[in-house]
Amino acid sequence: MMVNLISGAQIRMARGLLKWSVSELSELANVGTTTIKRLEKVDGMTNANIATVQALHDAFMESGKVRFEGEEGVFVVDDK
Repeated sequence: MMVNLISGAQIRMARGLLKWSVSELSELANVGTTTIKRLEKVDGMTNANIATVQALHDAFMESGKVRFEGEEGVFVVDDK
């Protein structure tokens, strides 16, 4: 199984690009709001449970509107 790790900064940026509140992301990823806030404070890779980070990644990817690249890149998907 391939694990898709994203950094705290990427979580913060992707949520901003999608204009999702912490509560919205929490509901979509089934991850607690306190956990999301803690992870967003980290600029690099987090020390969170891999399943938690994967759930956040999956929630973002299911939106179909963002993609991740490396430890810093977050891009809006061009739907043209």
